[in-house]
Amino acid sequence: MEESVAGRPTKYKSDSIMERRERILRVARKMIAQSGVAELSVRELCARAGIAQKTLYNAFGSKDHVITLAVTQYTQEFNNSVYYKFPRKTLEGQIERMIKVHSRNTQLRSYTTAIMSVYNSAQSDRALRNAVRLMSTNAYKPFVEMLDEEKGLQTKVTPEHITAYLTTNTYATLTDWCIGDIEDQLLVERVCEGFLMIVAASTRGRHKAEAEQWLHDLRNSRPSWMTFRKMAEVEPGELRAAFLQTHKAKQQGQGVAEAAGATADKAAGGDTAATKAGKRGAAKTATTTRRSPAKKAASER
Repeated sequence: MEESVAGRPTKYKSDSIMERRERILRVARKMIAQSGVAELSVRELCARAGIAQKTLYNAFGSKDHVITLAVTQYTQEFNNSVYYKFPRKTLEGQIERMIKVHSRNTQLRSYTTAIMSVYNSAQSDRALRNAVRLMSTNAYKPFVEMLDEEKGLQTKVTPEHITAYLTTNTYATLTDWCIGDIEDQLLVERVCEGFLMIVAASTRGRHKAEAEQWLHDLRNSRPSWMTFRKMAEVEPGELRAAFLQTHKAKQQGQGVAEAAGATADKAAGGDTAATKAGKRGAAKTATTTRRSPAKKAASER
């Protein structure tokens, strides 16, 4: 099996080596969650994982690579375990994902702080920093491609241009939150506001009008925004499902892990059929209540 860690290809030739690698990442996540990245010692990590330090460096190259892969693996599992109502290429889909992701971040501060510490460090490997940026650019890519295909970007604004600004804004806001300059309850609004400001300034036509309307609704805490925000917030069961997926032991087997995830979801109040139906109803209410700028203008006329 071959995998790339921030552009550094790593080959694994046996199940035992793969199991050891997963154990290192699993222990790293636990240590980050318990004590934060500042207290993460390679010596202690290796002792807890039952491996030699040489094994860790052979597999990952550096502590920063371990931190980045451990957290990004969790992020991928989280994204695969949550329910989304709107497609990624739509404005509503992007806002929904930002609400979901950043409401999760407030519950996993240590993970977000770990990634931002690697990203903002002057000593970090450039390839590693680029890998962290790629997490954000990939999230925005379907939406930006849609804007480009529909000629929705302003003259001289390229897809690369707007994507770079969106990523920089997101990570700058997260960094301010990590160091305490933004309160937990304001993180979602600040990230979404920055996103909408950039989209409104970079687009034209209906795309610009829709971004401006969402921005107005957010800043004035209109019912359309508050309903949509509530619908999109991360559910405890979604958070727990991703946690179980990334921390499960290999020898437990897929069937046991799925059963554990289902039990945890039920106990944590996860998405039952009734819960998902409620979410869909809330989403419909939010998008129905919030009329498009064109329809609103027509009715006022």
